Order: sequence, then structure tokens, then C-alpha cells
Amino acid sequence: MDTAQLQKALWEMPIETLLTEIPEIQNSMVHLIQSNKDMKEFDPEGTDPDLTLAIEENEALLQRQDKRIDLTLEVIRERVNEAAAREMGSSVATFRDRYIKESAPTVEEGVYL
Repeated sequence: MDTAQLQKALWEMPIETLLTEIPEIQNSMVHLIQSNKDMKEFDPEGTDPDLTLAIEENEALLQRQDKRIDLTLEVIRERVNEAAAREMGSSVATFRDRYIKESAPTVEEGVYL
């Protein structure tokens, strides 16, 4: 779904559903992060091409979901109010600090050219 379609869908959602969208995305992200961690532990050298591909696909999906969270926050700000967007934004910042920074590769795990 492209950004315009997603934004339209978010605008058409009942507000109660809109406000649950971010926690649902975050839940999905936690599972993807854990899945990547498990695959990396199973294949620490990254020699299994199937696992490597799955990790790359999960990372791409995580980036798309993170952008979806930002778009959802914008729609909440516009449809509900600034206070609700700030509250959700605070929750998102805590989530990103806990899960996204934690799952980012360290220098040792990075890609070397």
C-alpha cells in the first residue's frame, strides 16, 4: 500500500481504531525484531542464504512499519488533536529507544566495504 492509500485508509478509520493502530504496528515490530534476533543467533556467521534473506526482508518491513507509525501520528494530530499525538509520540519515542536502537547493528556487526 502506498503512502496516499494508507493515509486515506487512516482517515477513514473510526477514531477508536486509529488510536489502536500504533500499538498494533509496534507489536508486529517486536515480533520481527525477535525473529531477526533468533535467526542471527541460529546463524551468527550469516552463512545461510535463506536466513540472511529473511532478515533483510524483515529489516525492510521494519522500516516501512516505522514510517507507517509516523504517518499514523500525523493523522492522529490532524483528526484527534495535538495532545493525543504528543501522548502517542511519547510512547513511540520510548518504543524506539527500547526496541529499535537495541536491534540496530553494532559496529562489529556492520557491513564493511
